Amino acid sequence: MAQGSTEVETAVVSSDEDQPTLPVRLESPQTNGGRLAGTWFFGLLLSCITYGCVVLGQNNPEMYYAVIAAAVVIGLLAALLVWSAFQQTLAFLLIPATTVEVEFESVAPGATMRFCVKQPGPIFLKSIRANLICIQRRERKLPIQKEGRSRSRDPERILYQENILDTDGGWLFPGQTRQWIAPLAIPEDAQESGKADSQVTQWRIEVWGRTHMFVGFMRQYTLKVRQAD
Repeated sequence: MAQGSTEVETAVVSSDEDQPTLPVRLESPQTNGGRLAGTWFFGLLLSCITYGCVVLGQNNPEMYYAVIAAAVVIGLLAALLVWSAFQQTLAFLLIPATTVEVEFESVAPGATMRFCVKQPGPIFLKSIRANLICIQRRERKLPIQKEGRSRSRDPERILYQENILDTDGGWLFPGQTRQWIAPLAIPEDAQESGKADSQVTQWRIEVWGRTHMFVGFMRQYTLKVRQAD
């Protein structure tokens, strides 16, 4: 465990008692259904391209080795995407939604508060961990503005990352929910959430879980970091 057992409180409670442990439940910005559909789409698309390359190579002996080499590379990418989509589908269908709660709606740089991760059953968790992450991206206006496409986003860069929970899981039967409560400290030099000029800063809690049958999941939750009024 990355954190001492004295810092992490864990308990198994009844799922029927869906009462908040901490006052604020964080929202998840992810749309799992859209992400899953996109992974399947690109995986199957690359699979079709791979098949097309094989057919092209068989019909053009002079290009055979070059086309087959391309088919191998594209096929490996397709296999990785299809395998990822299969794992995501199992996680989407079989793993109940994880929730994250915190003590306050926003937290100031340098402050500490508690957070709670809740995982309902039925599920067998090999391990569960949570990371505190700060990401930043730059938004640029496009030269020609169109409705719904007036801005371009540069790739995200990670400004801060820290493991805040790393522990074993275990069996959770139907009607049971396991919760982990641990401290969360924001660094004193943390940048606040929000937009300044063209820079957009976001703080997140990422929860990673490992289960049996090669199935795992990652879920993100938005955290507001702001100076106290």
